[in-house]
Amino acid sequence: MALTQNEAPHLQSGIAERLKRGGTWTWAYVDASGDREDPQHLAALQRRKAEDVLRSAGADADVIDTVMAELEETPGVPAPVSRYVLVHDGELVLSEVLPGAMHAPTSIGHDPVPDLLPLLAHRPLDLPFLVVEVGREGGGYRAYRLGHADVPDQRDEHRVQGRTDTLHKFQGGGWAHLRWQHHTEEIWRDNQNEVATAIDEAFRRLQPKLIVVAGDIRARGLLLDQLSTEARAVVSEVPVDTRASDASETALVEHVDIALARVIATRRHDFEDLLRTHVGRGDNQTVAGIGSVVEALQQAQASVVAIDAAAIGDRTLLALGAVPWIATAPEQAAGAPVIGPVPAVCALVRAIALTDAELLLVNAASLPNGAPAAALLRWPVGPAVPAA
Repeated sequence: MALTQNEAPHLQSGIAERLKRGGTWTWAYVDASGDREDPQHLAALQRRKAEDVLRSAGADADVIDTVMAELEETPGVPAPVSRYVLVHDGELVLSEVLPGAMHAPTSIGHDPVPDLLPLLAHRPLDLPFLVVEVGREGGGYRAYRLGHADVPDQRDEHRVQGRTDTLHKFQGGGWAHLRWQHHTEEIWRDNQNEVATAIDEAFRRLQPKLIVVAGDIRARGLLLDQLSTEARAVVSEVPVDTRASDASETALVEHVDIALARVIATRRHDFEDLLRTHVGRGDNQTVAGIGSVVEALQQAQASVVAIDAAAIGDRTLLALGAVPWIATAPEQAAGAPVIGPVPAVCALVRAIALTDAELLLVNAASLPNGAPAAALLRWPVGPAVPAA
């Protein structure tokens, strides 16, 4: 199936509307990791370089000061980490700490068309997820969102401290042993029922695409038995007790990373399967190649657009100041003001946002004939329709 709107990568509220208004954008995407040799010196050099680039591009002093102030902020999360700052017409729109290694080259600019790709590369899907840890005494969850920093004072988390009386099984024999063992197991079950209730409520509220469950093996089993069918369908169980004294400190993090990668890969495979199905049918519900994708975007015909930024390379396209927003040549502008040639990736991402399409980042090898871009369409290709 095609990506649904709530799964596709999204821009924070208001950016698409700002893109429609035009104006000038200033941005900086840089490595903000603190685990490098002499990180303060490197950060100072990085800011100086960014300042020089922005000044050369024509940014005024106030805009440069705004960007520099954000770059000076300590990320507050473990390395590796990067920062993305976006300013529109002098107003700070975004200052995002992006966990993980750099997903794109350093990007700094001042132009009518911003480079939004680094932000979307860190957030290829709008993917909320829960990390759950349980023990016989209870447990809890913490909510995260892919590509968003874990900020302590903004955490969505819940902890259940259940009953702990007689949690250790009675080691005697006979009738008393059976009675106390049953009593202890009932306490474990009640504790996990409370945790399951909290997770099901969070599932309904947050609609996570993944729930990672770690902790005591018996507690995990009791929890999974009591979760709703819908929540259990997105569970990935860590096969070790991450709370044990001899547990690996990285086991949970590694499992979460692998589970997230699988969710992202599944969505890409779903798109590729649907693309192949339409191509096989010959039903004109897809197009491939930059020129064809641009034509689809001009008519707001593209539903999902897949691009390989590396394969697109340093090509340029024309950004337009009004509908149809993008063109390969001036004669395609349909009377809209031509902003000018810009990197093709930036022009495509902007047009995708402006036409409410969905963006998917892929490898060109997975697209028809190795094209650097392809699209699923809202309606089949038909006779040429003049741009509005």
